[in-house]
Amino acid sequence: MRLLVLNQYFHPDVAATGQLLTELCVSLAREHEVQVITGFPTYDPLEPRRRRLFAREDMEGVRVLRVYTWRGSRKTLVSRAATYGTFLLSALLAGLLVRRPDVLMTWTDPPLVPFVGWMIALARRRPLVIVVQDLYPEVAVRLGTLRHPWLIRAANALLRLPLRRAARVIAISEGMRRRLMEKGVPTERILVIPNWADGRAIVPCERTNPFARAHGLDRARVVLHSGNVGLVQDFETLLRCAERLRAQGGLDGVKIVIIGDGAGKRRLQREAAARRLTNVLFLPYQPKERIKYSLASADVAVILLKPGLEGYVEPSKVYAIMASGRPFVAAIGSGSEVARIARTHDCGVIVPPRQPEALAEALRALLADPARRERLGRNGRAALLRFYERSLAVSRYDRMLRALHHERGARG
Repeated sequence: MRLLVLNQYFHPDVAATGQLLTELCVSLAREHEVQVITGFPTYDPLEPRRRRLFAREDMEGVRVLRVYTWRGSRKTLVSRAATYGTFLLSALLAGLLVRRPDVLMTWTDPPLVPFVGWMIALARRRPLVIVVQDLYPEVAVRLGTLRHPWLIRAANALLRLPLRRAARVIAISEGMRRRLMEKGVPTERILVIPNWADGRAIVPCERTNPFARAHGLDRARVVLHSGNVGLVQDFETLLRCAERLRAQGGLDGVKIVIIGDGAGKRRLQREAAARRLTNVLFLPYQPKERIKYSLASADVAVILLKPGLEGYVEPSKVYAIMASGRPFVAAIGSGSEVARIARTHDCGVIVPPRQPEALAEALRALLADPARRERLGRNGRAALLRFYERSLAVSRYDRMLRALHHERGARG
């Protein structure tokens, strides 16, 4: 089976969707002919590739076609719009020119990729699969970044159309499935396949490891946030929590470590400096081979999501945390997938969002209870291997794609 995949981010980009998609495509390429249309890497300012209209690569059996993408800072709205726009136009052209696939699959980064995928699928007369990682325009509306009524209506129309016409729509949680049904996506076309982590690449490691020693974390109690520093995470609550932990004392050497990058990082760094939060440390994204050590440096991981986004956004960092055998505290709505995982598998603690006092108290209690930390981490690792491991997710995608291809063949 020939599978064509569209998404702006792919290896070596460190965006979560890029890492997940890379793992999925590499695994599927062992059984299928997989081609990915993607952009040139944008997260690394030192990325050496020269921008061209098209550039072909091969990665572990995956044929990668990189298309022209504006190279600019991701920190401004105009630059990000230019990056997204050039990718979408280039991807549309490439999708119409490459060898005709049996199935076309798009993810949702950037949000208009499914619309481009629908146009390509319509022109090539092939079934479309949309994997919904974030649900737009609802995310932008709830964050307040999209406010004008006619822009909201236009975005709704452009983004709802491909979802309703796709042969399959993949939701990454039951909550997201319900949100998709509210948008009018036919129930019978929605399939829930959770995100995952690679339990062989991310394994429990000693707290005192090369990464921890390099950053002085082996001598501290570490609360870790690892991943995107964007607009959907409630970092204001984390900073106010850091202030309370510092003021209350009683736990020596507590360090809040924020690893990653994103649209909100510079503002967050300025805020931490203005408040003189010397107990907050910022570090860049880590190479994949070091992630198991960076996660292992934590006593407790933290997950943040602004209220009202449950089912529209589901933090996938929870799976890497579980793979590392570390417990987590999540400041998140009770209806989120993270909260369900914590309740079902007894691997984390949930506190209401935007309540820094509750977050600080939960962290203090867990930091003071090593036996409970060990139990929660062990439960998380066991649940990851049983329900959310990479190989399990790949099998679910493989079965879905084969069934769709078979249906198409049966109809002639």
